Amino acid sequence: MIKKTSKVSSEFSTASMSDINFLLLIFFLVSTMFAVEKGLPMALPGQQSKSVKLKRDNVLTIQAFANGSIVIKGTGPVGVRDLQQIIENKLLANPKLVVVIETHPQADYGVMIDILDELRLAHADRISLRTMKSS
Repeated sequence: MIKKTSKVSSEFSTASMSDINFLLLIFFLVSTMFAVEKGLPMALPGQQSKSVKLKRDNVLTIQAFANGSIVIKGTGPVGVRDLQQIIENKLLANPKLVVVIETHPQADYGVMIDILDELRLAHADRISLRTMKSS
């Protein structure tokens, strides 16, 4: 009687490994939710927009300088965290208030974003952006 010996191979077939990797890749691509950044929602003027004359009493100008300081015209220097309360008080006194943010060309972009965030927290809806003339 002849005994059959089974040889155990120390290698395994990698022929289907690429198929499995491809299927896993497709699975993760399909099942993954991608985060979409919303950004800052703003209504920009269109082609049909026209210039509007405003009373000086209805305009509040906030200036952001290159050194990072923030100044409210007519009030003086303020901190970023104080803006929300100041704007809320000004909006209570004048609901038609338009806030103009003047940013120096060399100012850090983050300062303007911080100001916009504080204005959004204060529920200021009328915001205008302007660049200071560098002099």
